[in-house]
Amino acid sequence: MRPTQHSFDDLYWMRRALDLANKMRGHVWPNPPVGCVIVKDGIVLSEAATHAGGRPHAERKALDQASANAEGATLYVTLEPCCHYGKTPPCTDAIIAAGISTVVCAIRDPDPRVNGEGFRKLREAGINVRIGLCADEAKELMSGFFHRIRYGVPEVILLDASSAPTPPGIDALIVSSPDGLRVITRSGDAIKDLDLSGIEPHRLLARMGELGLTSVAVAKRDQLAATLSPIIRLPYGTSPDTRPITLQSLPEDLEAGAW
Repeated sequence: MRPTQHSFDDLYWMRRALDLANKMRGHVWPNPPVGCVIVKDGIVLSEAATHAGGRPHAERKALDQASANAEGATLYVTLEPCCHYGKTPPCTDAIIAAGISTVVCAIRDPDPRVNGEGFRKLREAGINVRIGLCADEAKELMSGFFHRIRYGVPEVILLDASSAPTPPGIDALIVSSPDGLRVITRSGDAIKDLDLSGIEPHRLLARMGELGLTSVAVAKRDQLAATLSPIIRLPYGTSPDTRPITLQSLPEDLEAGAW
């Protein structure tokens, strides 16, 4: 199969979509941060990212903004559009109904409910689908989501120092004290505590994964870090400004269409 050819304009708009998604990291769990840009004749019709709290999805927000003008346009999106009914209808249905002619997508969604089916539905509707542009950047940006889907637990980030209340781009901060455990996270733009009292340390990450968290941080000097380290097998030491250390590295086969 010949590799997909992308233009300089494609790269420009996909990077814009990635920038939009990056700004919502830590605000959209249990969903991944996704960015979407709709372009027609070189003009941006609309752009959007996943809304705080995870809904609406980026594609639906952008399509609603573009309205009837979206017919014949190109939609750039950082993750495969969903094709299943959850709390909202499938984004694939909205893309098809809007008359989008081309979808340029960075990477396949590994969620078993999607996992290539979104691309298949779009192609069956006659939409030109191109996959793989900026796949590595998208994979890194959504590493916590990919990690939770594959392993059932959130990505863990060890901080050199305590952070308050929750580090940028992270879903939750774990803080232990003589009074107990705090898991501080965001609900939209608000800060709140999750009640995980009574959870044994070996179940903590699994429980957070069940709640939908994709990334959590703990200060390396926190006693909980020492408790978790035999489970997560991570070296201590990373800065909030460096790339997160994950529980397990993402598999090498997580390319644009391989998972």
